[in-house]
Amino acid sequence: MRYYLPYLAYITAFGTLPFVFTFVLVGINLKEAEAVFKLVPLDTVIYNTLVFSLVSAIITTVVGTILAIFVDMVRKGKRLLAILVMLPYSIPFTSSALIWSISLYGNYGWFSYLFHIPFDPLYLASTAIWAVTGVNVWSMIPMSFLIMLSAFRSIPQEVRESSEVDGLTLSQFYFRIALPMTSKAFLLSFLLQFILALGNFDTPYVLTQGGPGFASTTLPLLVYDEIFLFVNFSGGELAAALLGAISVIPAILILLLIKSRRTPFPSPNFKIPNSVFKNTVYVISIFIIFLLDFPVYWMFLIALRPNVYDFRSPPVLLPTSIDLKYLSTCFSSSVPYLISSVVVALFASLLTIFLALPSSYEIERKRVLWLLLISIFLYSLPSTSYIIPLYLFFSKIGLLNTWWALILSTPVFTATFAVWIMFNFFTSFPRAYDEAAEVFGIKRKIIKIIAPLSRTAILSTFLLSFIFNWHLLFYPLLLSDTPYNMGFPPKGAETITIFALQAIGDETVNWAALASSALIAALPVMVISFFTIDRVIKSDSKSGLKFV
Repeated sequence: MRYYLPYLAYITAFGTLPFVFTFVLVGINLKEAEAVFKLVPLDTVIYNTLVFSLVSAIITTVVGTILAIFVDMVRKGKRLLAILVMLPYSIPFTSSALIWSISLYGNYGWFSYLFHIPFDPLYLASTAIWAVTGVNVWSMIPMSFLIMLSAFRSIPQEVRESSEVDGLTLSQFYFRIALPMTSKAFLLSFLLQFILALGNFDTPYVLTQGGPGFASTTLPLLVYDEIFLFVNFSGGELAAALLGAISVIPAILILLLIKSRRTPFPSPNFKIPNSVFKNTVYVISIFIIFLLDFPVYWMFLIALRPNVYDFRSPPVLLPTSIDLKYLSTCFSSSVPYLISSVVVALFASLLTIFLALPSSYEIERKRVLWLLLISIFLYSLPSTSYIIPLYLFFSKIGLLNTWWALILSTPVFTATFAVWIMFNFFTSFPRAYDEAAEVFGIKRKIIKIIAPLSRTAILSTFLLSFIFNWHLLFYPLLLSDTPYNMGFPPKGAETITIFALQAIGDETVNWAALASSALIAALPVMVISFFTIDRVIKSDSKSGLKFV
């Protein structure tokens, strides 16, 4: 039996065909689509997109690697430190943007105050794209950290012991051995971060909506603006096709990197005394962790205190008293959105595991590598590459503004990602279990043998998928328009990220409501994130998640 057929059918229907159809639509309506060039400074939009993507990828990869070295190097407290580093990843992009909108607020935000920035960089054309990029860097550092930490943990213990026997210093171990051995993971982190930033709609949209003017407009925002502001589907199709064409380049580079067996990095011999190397890494990492975690503290502080302490200069940075009024009000209003988020994230994640587990196992065992390459390619494409054909499809069959539209469409990202990392897991899965199943004639070995023995990887993949689906804003924003009606049959599918987004109109007058909305959107998935990173940290080099 070909276990990968359901998965292949799914990614064809919801990935390959929509991607191809986007270009077909542009070809059909090219003259009408060209109107976008007359109304929008496309060169500025492309420049913003490339700056946003390249700067995000470079900084997140370098900083994530430093933090991974820090956590890998310490003897005690690895789990706590890893959780502190991963904290921003547990926050939906919408909540992250809301937090930073009040952190950068002139002299009243904590960041502007501590770093003596007398203006709000989000509202100046010369600084808006850089401020938006900085917020994206903050939210994506944990992903690079996770990739590099899992790579460091995959280094065999014998290698570490041999380096100690040979008298290598810590700097020599990491520069001569660890970084060259994990260089593919480093390059993968860079390419992934570039692609994720390339398709990032949430952060620029929530922070500036592309303004002032087009100063921070990126291609994903242009797709949305053309469709919903200018009612120009052809312009949106052209922008989506352009973004898809750009993303093909890093996607191909990822495929080449995955297939490569060479170590891309040299082995420099930097011999730094252990005390100097450790203290330097410690100081840099502690400062970075402060910047990663203080915005989360700021969110809790603003949400849980009376709003009379807002808009003070200097800002009040310590707790004074507790006021749950805004948090309680926001929670009671958010229930329909929370229900939709739970339903969509849960069932989309279950569908992800159902599709990915048997297909990734068969891809590895029977070397169906062409399907793995297609999976990585589809995962590497921005969400805007698929959305217009999917929108038209769901509209035609009457599934817009339903849970079904989101549950069926989002696994094109989570299932392809799950196949990728579970394929890497199965490369070290003992073949003795397959042989035992054949000897004893065990039928349905995927269910009876493979799944139980892979439960650690399955649970970690499920949790990562749940987090991803909880974070979604672009798809819910386009495929739904009302909250769940709290009845049966269910109607309305707006998620908690859209609920949090609605608070942005109050940012200049009511920080407490804004922070409370961000907190409600973030809190459930923060708890799940703690379990996820805890499992990654506790797993060994053979049973943990692997990205390469």
